Amino acid sequence: MISKGFISIIISTALSAIISLSFNLFNLFYSQNWWWSLIFFLVIFISINLLYAYKTDPKSSSDILIGTISVKTLLLLIAIFLYSLVDKKGLFHFSMHFLTHYILFTVFEIRYLLSKIKNEPNKK
Repeated sequence: MISKGFISIIISTALSAIISLSFNLFNLFYSQNWWWSLIFFLVIFISINLLYAYKTDPKSSSDILIGTISVKTLLLLIAIFLYSLVDKKGLFHFSMHFLTHYILFTVFEIRYLLSKIKNEPNKK
């Protein structure tokens, strides 16, 4: 099951990089720092997938899911705030890359979680 999580991460990373490079190539939302966003999401989602993979208690899966969503949201807000302090002028363009990465990584995280839920035995 860990390999499915990492396959999702690899696919979302590749798609995010392709979209960001095309944004920069066609000057839609040119940002020199788009790779910061990609690395940020890569680190967060690798840690979250490891947490999902190594949880053992099916009863705590909803608690882990709510906890990771809360921590992830807090980290995302902090990251955007810190970037706004560093580069106010390029914040909008960076935010477009950041939002695109967030959507892609979240879609593949949901895909991974759905496959995990389907394969998890129900213990009552």
